[in-house]
Amino acid sequence: MKTKIFKLILGGVVALTIIAVSTLGLTGCFNRGNYDFVIGINSLAQIPALDLGNQGFQSRLTYLMNQENKTVRFVYRNAGGDRSVSTTIANNFAARRVDLIYTLATGASQVTRDIAKLANIPQVFGVITDPVGAGIITPNSTGASSALPMDSQVELITELLGGAVQGSIAYIYTSAEDNSRITGDRLVAAANEAGIDVIRFGITGLADLNTVFTQIAANQNIQAIYIGQDNQITGNMQMVRNLNYLSPRSLPIIVADPPVLYGGIATLSVCFYVNGERAADIAFDILFNGTCPSAIPFYEPTTESLSLELNKTEALRLGLTIPQTLIDRAVRVI
Repeated sequence: MKTKIFKLILGGVVALTIIAVSTLGLTGCFNRGNYDFVIGINSLAQIPALDLGNQGFQSRLTYLMNQENKTVRFVYRNAGGDRSVSTTIANNFAARRVDLIYTLATGASQVTRDIAKLANIPQVFGVITDPVGAGIITPNSTGASSALPMDSQVELITELLGGAVQGSIAYIYTSAEDNSRITGDRLVAAANEAGIDVIRFGITGLADLNTVFTQIAANQNIQAIYIGQDNQITGNMQMVRNLNYLSPRSLPIIVADPPVLYGGIATLSVCFYVNGERAADIAFDILFNGTCPSAIPFYEPTTESLSLELNKTEALRLGLTIPQTLIDRAVRVI
Protein backbone atom coordinates (compact mmCIF):
# COMPACT_ATOMS: atom_id res chain seq x y z
CA MET A 1 0.00 0.00 0.00
CA LYS A 2 2.82 2.37 0.92
CA THR A 3 4.53 1.57 -2.37
CA LYS A 4 1.38 2.41 -4.29
CA ILE A 5 0.98 5.73 -2.45
CA PHE A 6 4.64 6.55 -3.06
CA LYS A 7 4.20 5.89 -6.79
CA LEU A 8 1.16 8.15 -6.90
CA ILE A 9 3.03 10.95 -5.12
CA LEU A 10 6.06 10.49 -7.38
CA GLY A 11 3.81 10.58 -10.44
CA GLY A 12 2.26 13.83 -9.20
CA VAL A 13 5.68 15.39 -8.65
CA VAL A 14 6.77 14.42 -12.17
CA ALA A 15 3.57 15.86 -13.63
CA LEU A 16 4.05 19.12 -11.76
CA THR A 17 7.66 19.25 -12.93
CA ILE A 18 6.56 18.83 -16.54
CA ILE A 19 3.99 21.60 -16.13
CA ALA A 20 6.60 23.88 -14.56
CA VAL A 21 9.06 23.23 -17.37
CA SER A 22 6.38 23.86 -19.98
CA THR A 23 5.41 27.12 -18.30
CA LEU A 24 9.03 28.18 -18.14
CA GLY A 25 9.25 27.64 -21.88
CA LEU A 26 6.35 30.07 -22.38
CA THR A 27 6.98 32.77 -19.83
CA GLY A 28 10.69 32.31 -19.39
CA CYS A 29 12.84 33.31 -16.48
CA PHE A 30 15.17 36.05 -17.60
CA ASN A 31 17.54 38.34 -15.78
CA ARG A 32 18.46 41.90 -16.62
CA GLY A 33 22.14 41.08 -16.24
CA ASN A 34 24.34 43.94 -17.39
CA TYR A 35 22.01 45.11 -20.14
CA ASP A 36 20.93 48.75 -20.15
CA PHE A 37 17.49 47.85 -21.53
CA VAL A 38 15.35 44.71 -21.65
CA ILE A 39 12.60 44.56 -24.29
CA GLY A 40 9.74 42.05 -24.20
CA ILE A 41 8.41 41.05 -27.62
CA ASN A 42 4.85 39.72 -27.68
CA SER A 43 4.08 38.26 -31.12
CA LEU A 44 0.63 36.84 -31.75
CA ALA A 45 1.91 34.15 -34.14
CA GLN A 46 4.92 32.98 -36.07
CA ILE A 47 4.16 33.97 -39.64
CA PRO A 48 6.41 35.68 -42.24
CA ALA A 49 4.99 39.21 -41.81
CA LEU A 50 5.38 39.22 -38.03
CA ASP A 51 8.77 37.51 -38.17
CA LEU A 52 10.07 40.17 -40.56
CA GLY A 53 8.74 42.92 -38.32
CA ASN A 54 10.53 41.33 -35.38
CA GLN A 55 13.79 41.01 -37.30
CA GLY A 56 13.68 44.63 -38.48
CA PHE A 57 12.90 45.84 -34.97
CA GLN A 58 15.71 43.94 -33.26
CA SER A 59 18.32 44.76 -35.87
CA ARG A 60 17.55 48.48 -36.00
CA LEU A 61 17.21 48.99 -32.24
CA THR A 62 20.44 47.09 -31.60
CA TYR A 63 22.22 49.34 -34.10
CA LEU A 64 20.81 52.53 -32.57
CA MET A 65 21.77 51.46 -29.06
CA ASN A 66 25.26 50.45 -30.15
CA GLN A 67 25.73 53.94 -31.58
CA GLU A 68 25.18 55.27 -28.06
CA ASN A 69 27.23 52.55 -26.33
CA LYS A 70 24.09 51.07 -24.83
CA THR A 71 23.12 47.41 -24.67
CA VAL A 72 19.70 45.89 -25.18
CA ARG A 73 18.31 42.43 -24.59
CA PHE A 74 15.27 41.09 -26.44
CA VAL A 75 12.99 38.47 -24.90
CA TYR A 76 10.79 37.07 -27.69
CA ARG A 77 7.58 35.16 -26.99
CA ASN A 78 5.18 33.75 -29.59
CA ALA A 79 1.53 33.06 -28.69
CA GLY A 80 0.87 30.60 -31.50
CA GLY A 81 -2.19 32.56 -32.64
CA ASP A 82 -3.90 32.37 -29.23
CA ARG A 83 -4.90 35.72 -27.70
CA SER A 84 -5.16 34.19 -24.23
CA VAL A 85 -1.53 33.11 -24.47
CA SER A 86 -0.62 36.66 -25.56
CA THR A 87 -2.31 37.88 -22.38
CA THR A 88 -0.19 35.50 -20.29
CA ILE A 89 2.94 36.72 -22.08
CA ALA A 90 2.05 40.37 -21.46
CA ASN A 91 1.38 39.72 -17.77
CA ASN A 92 4.72 37.95 -17.49
CA PHE A 93 6.57 40.88 -19.06
CA ALA A 94 4.80 43.28 -16.73
CA ALA A 95 5.67 41.17 -13.67
CA ARG A 96 9.33 41.13 -14.67
CA ARG A 97 9.36 44.88 -15.29
CA VAL A 98 10.77 44.97 -18.79
CA ASP A 99 11.59 48.47 -20.03
CA LEU A 100 9.29 48.29 -23.06
CA ILE A 101 6.92 45.81 -24.70
CA TYR A 102 6.95 45.48 -28.49
CA THR A 103 3.75 43.87 -29.76
CA LEU A 104 3.22 42.31 -33.16
CA ALA A 105 -0.29 42.03 -34.69
CA THR A 106 -3.58 43.52 -33.55
CA GLY A 107 -4.62 40.77 -31.12
CA ALA A 108 -1.36 40.79 -29.17
CA SER A 109 -1.37 44.60 -29.08
CA GLN A 110 -4.95 44.78 -27.80
CA VAL A 111 -4.44 42.36 -24.90
CA THR A 112 -1.16 44.05 -23.95
CA ARG A 113 -2.56 47.60 -23.95
CA ASP A 114 -4.18 47.69 -20.49
CA ILE A 115 -1.57 45.44 -18.88
CA ALA A 116 1.28 47.70 -20.03
CA LYS A 117 -0.64 50.81 -19.02
CA LEU A 118 -1.29 49.47 -15.51
CA ALA A 119 2.37 48.50 -15.12
CA ASN A 120 3.48 51.89 -16.52
CA ILE A 121 5.55 50.16 -19.21
CA PRO A 122 5.60 51.83 -22.65
CA GLN A 123 4.16 49.79 -25.51
CA VAL A 124 5.28 50.01 -29.13
CA PHE A 125 3.26 48.08 -31.71
CA GLY A 126 4.09 46.89 -35.21
CA VAL A 127 2.40 45.25 -38.23
CA ILE A 128 -1.10 46.56 -37.38
CA THR A 129 -3.61 47.68 -39.99
CA ASP A 130 -5.68 50.15 -37.98
CA PRO A 131 -4.32 51.00 -34.50
CA VAL A 132 -6.91 53.73 -34.00
CA GLY A 133 -9.91 51.54 -34.85
CA ALA A 134 -8.46 48.71 -32.77
CA GLY A 135 -8.21 51.01 -29.74
CA ILE A 136 -4.46 50.66 -29.33
CA ILE A 137 -3.52 54.34 -29.45
CA THR A 138 -3.23 55.45 -25.81
CA PRO A 139 -0.98 57.86 -23.88
CA ASN A 140 1.19 54.81 -23.21
CA SER A 141 1.17 53.23 -26.67
CA THR A 142 2.35 54.13 -30.17
CA GLY A 143 4.16 52.35 -32.99
CA ALA A 144 4.17 51.48 -36.68
CA SER A 145 1.02 50.80 -38.69
CA SER A 146 1.12 48.59 -41.77
CA ALA A 147 -2.12 49.97 -43.22
CA LEU A 148 -2.11 50.05 -47.00
CA PRO A 149 -3.43 53.05 -48.94
CA MET A 150 -6.47 51.24 -50.38
CA ASP A 151 -6.80 53.42 -53.47
CA SER A 152 -3.45 51.98 -54.61
CA GLN A 153 -4.84 48.43 -54.17
CA VAL A 154 -7.90 49.24 -56.27
CA GLU A 155 -5.70 50.81 -58.95
CA LEU A 156 -3.54 47.66 -59.04
CA ILE A 157 -6.57 45.38 -59.49
CA THR A 158 -7.95 47.65 -62.21
CA GLU A 159 -4.66 47.72 -64.12
CA LEU A 160 -4.26 43.95 -63.86
CA LEU A 161 -7.72 43.46 -65.37
CA GLY A 162 -6.94 45.56 -68.41
CA GLY A 163 -7.82 49.00 -67.15
CA ALA A 164 -11.37 48.34 -65.97
CA VAL A 165 -13.18 45.96 -63.62
CA GLN A 166 -16.19 44.63 -65.53
CA GLY A 167 -17.98 43.37 -62.47
CA SER A 168 -17.22 42.87 -58.79
CA ILE A 169 -14.27 42.04 -56.53
CA ALA A 170 -14.54 39.26 -53.93
CA TYR A 171 -12.96 40.05 -50.58
CA ILE A 172 -12.15 36.97 -48.45
CA TYR A 173 -11.35 37.64 -44.80
CA THR A 174 -11.41 36.17 -41.30
CA SER A 175 -14.45 37.53 -39.46
CA ALA A 176 -12.74 37.40 -36.05
CA GLU A 177 -9.76 39.52 -37.12
CA ASP A 178 -10.34 43.23 -36.45
CA ASN A 179 -7.74 44.29 -38.99
CA SER A 180 -9.41 42.19 -41.69
CA ARG A 181 -12.85 43.68 -41.06
CA ILE A 182 -11.40 47.19 -41.06
CA THR A 183 -9.50 46.49 -44.27
CA GLY A 184 -12.80 45.40 -45.83
CA ASP A 185 -14.42 48.70 -44.90
CA ARG A 186 -11.53 50.65 -46.40
CA LEU A 187 -11.51 48.50 -49.54
CA VAL A 188 -15.25 49.01 -50.06
CA ALA A 189 -14.86 52.79 -49.69
CA ALA A 190 -11.96 53.00 -52.16
CA ALA A 191 -13.58 50.60 -54.66
CA ASN A 192 -16.94 52.37 -54.55
CA GLU A 193 -15.14 55.64 -55.24
CA ALA A 194 -13.86 54.00 -58.42
CA GLY A 195 -17.32 52.63 -59.27
CA ILE A 196 -16.44 49.02 -58.34
CA ASP A 197 -18.57 46.73 -56.18
CA VAL A 198 -17.00 44.58 -53.45
CA ILE A 199 -18.63 41.38 -52.19
CA ARG A 200 -17.39 40.23 -48.79
CA PHE A 201 -16.91 36.59 -47.81
CA GLY A 202 -16.15 36.22 -44.10
CA ILE A 203 -14.84 32.94 -42.69
CA THR A 204 -14.57 31.71 -39.11
CA GLY A 205 -12.08 28.97 -39.97
CA LEU A 206 -10.20 27.50 -42.93
CA ALA A 207 -12.89 24.86 -43.45
CA ASP A 208 -15.23 27.67 -44.59
CA LEU A 209 -13.04 28.34 -47.64
CA ASN A 210 -14.57 25.42 -49.53
CA THR A 211 -18.02 27.02 -49.35
CA VAL A 212 -16.62 30.47 -50.16
CA PHE A 213 -14.96 29.34 -53.40
CA THR A 214 -18.14 27.55 -54.42
CA GLN A 215 -20.11 30.77 -53.91
CA ILE A 216 -17.53 32.84 -55.79
CA ALA A 217 -17.54 30.44 -58.76
CA ALA A 218 -21.34 30.64 -58.92
CA ASN A 219 -21.30 34.44 -59.13
CA GLN A 220 -20.37 35.25 -62.72
CA ASN A 221 -20.08 38.94 -61.86
CA ILE A 222 -16.96 38.43 -59.72
CA GLN A 223 -13.79 39.07 -61.71
CA ALA A 224 -11.02 38.92 -59.11
CA ILE A 225 -10.31 38.00 -55.49
CA TYR A 226 -8.60 40.27 -52.97
CA ILE A 227 -7.06 39.04 -49.71
CA GLY A 228 -5.90 41.65 -47.21
CA GLN A 229 -3.46 41.50 -44.32
CA ASP A 230 -5.23 38.52 -42.81
CA ASN A 231 -3.02 36.35 -40.61
CA GLN A 232 -5.07 33.16 -40.93
CA ILE A 233 -5.59 33.26 -44.69
CA THR A 234 -2.18 34.55 -45.80
CA GLY A 235 -0.61 31.90 -43.59
CA ASN A 236 -2.42 29.27 -45.68
CA MET A 237 -2.09 30.63 -49.21
CA GLN A 238 -1.21 27.22 -50.63
CA MET A 239 -4.63 25.97 -49.55
CA VAL A 240 -6.26 29.06 -51.09
CA ARG A 241 -4.39 28.46 -54.35
CA ASN A 242 -5.46 24.82 -54.50
CA LEU A 243 -9.12 25.66 -53.88
CA ASN A 244 -8.98 28.33 -56.57
CA TYR A 245 -7.67 25.83 -59.13
CA LEU A 246 -10.18 23.19 -58.13
CA SER A 247 -12.98 25.72 -58.55
CA PRO A 248 -15.02 25.59 -61.78
CA ARG A 249 -13.94 29.20 -62.39
CA SER A 250 -10.41 30.07 -61.26
CA LEU A 251 -9.84 33.79 -60.74
CA PRO A 252 -6.81 36.07 -60.31
CA ILE A 253 -5.96 36.59 -56.63
CA ILE A 254 -4.41 39.85 -55.45
CA VAL A 255 -2.90 39.79 -51.97
CA ALA A 256 -1.94 42.55 -49.57
CA ASP A 257 1.00 40.59 -48.14
CA PRO A 258 4.09 39.42 -50.06
CA PRO A 259 3.46 35.64 -50.49
CA VAL A 260 2.56 35.91 -54.21
CA LEU A 261 4.62 32.79 -54.74
CA TYR A 262 1.90 30.73 -53.05
CA GLY A 263 -1.17 31.54 -55.12
CA GLY A 264 -1.51 35.26 -55.70
CA ILE A 265 -0.57 36.94 -58.95
CA ALA A 266 0.27 40.35 -57.52
CA THR A 267 0.92 42.24 -54.32
CA LEU A 268 1.55 45.92 -53.66
CA SER A 269 2.65 45.63 -50.08
CA VAL A 270 4.52 47.20 -47.23
CA CYS A 271 7.95 45.92 -46.29
CA PHE A 272 7.39 44.39 -42.86
CA TYR A 273 11.11 44.50 -42.10
CA VAL A 274 11.04 48.26 -42.61
CA ASN A 275 7.88 48.44 -40.51
CA GLY A 276 9.88 46.86 -37.68
CA GLU A 277 12.67 49.37 -38.22
CA ARG A 278 10.25 52.30 -37.89
CA ALA A 279 8.92 50.78 -34.67
CA ALA A 280 12.52 50.52 -33.44
CA ASP A 281 13.10 54.23 -34.14
CA ILE A 282 10.10 55.00 -31.95
CA ALA A 283 11.26 52.61 -29.21
CA PHE A 284 14.70 54.23 -29.21
CA ASP A 285 13.16 57.69 -28.84
CA ILE A 286 11.18 56.46 -25.83
CA LEU A 287 13.99 54.54 -24.13
CA PHE A 288 17.04 56.68 -24.83
CA ASN A 289 15.54 60.15 -25.17
CA GLY A 290 12.78 59.68 -22.62
CA THR A 291 10.06 60.84 -25.02
CA CYS A 292 6.52 60.00 -23.97
CA PRO A 293 4.68 57.63 -26.34
CA SER A 294 1.80 60.11 -26.55
CA ALA A 295 4.20 62.66 -28.07
CA ILE A 296 5.17 60.34 -30.94
CA PRO A 297 2.70 59.96 -33.85
CA PHE A 298 2.42 56.40 -35.11
CA TYR A 299 4.09 55.61 -38.44
CA GLU A 300 1.92 55.08 -41.54
CA PRO A 301 3.17 53.72 -44.91
CA THR A 302 2.87 55.90 -48.00
CA THR A 303 2.07 54.74 -51.54
CA GLU A 304 5.68 55.50 -52.50
CA SER A 305 6.97 53.11 -49.81
CA LEU A 306 5.07 50.09 -51.17
CA SER A 307 6.70 47.27 -53.15
CA LEU A 308 5.11 45.65 -56.20
CA GLU A 309 5.69 41.92 -56.72
CA LEU A 310 4.21 39.83 -59.53
CA ASN A 311 3.75 36.14 -60.24
CA LYS A 312 3.81 36.00 -64.03
CA THR A 313 3.74 32.20 -64.10
CA GLU A 314 0.60 32.04 -61.96
CA ALA A 315 -1.07 34.68 -64.12
CA LEU A 316 -0.38 32.73 -67.31
CA ARG A 317 -1.90 29.59 -65.80
CA LEU A 318 -5.07 31.62 -65.28
CA GLY A 319 -4.97 32.91 -68.84
CA LEU A 320 -4.13 36.45 -67.73
CA THR A 321 -1.37 38.56 -69.26
CA ILE A 322 0.16 41.03 -66.82
CA PRO A 323 0.56 44.48 -68.44
CA GLN A 324 4.13 45.45 -69.22
CA THR A 325 3.63 48.71 -67.35
CA LEU A 326 3.27 46.74 -64.12
CA ILE A 327 6.21 44.45 -64.92
CA ASP A 328 8.42 47.50 -65.46
CA ARG A 329 7.51 48.85 -62.00
CA ALA A 330 7.84 45.57 -60.10
CA VAL A 331 10.69 44.96 -57.67
CA ARG A 332 10.30 41.21 -58.23
CA VAL A 333 8.72 39.09 -60.98
CA ILE A 334 8.39 35.35 -60.47
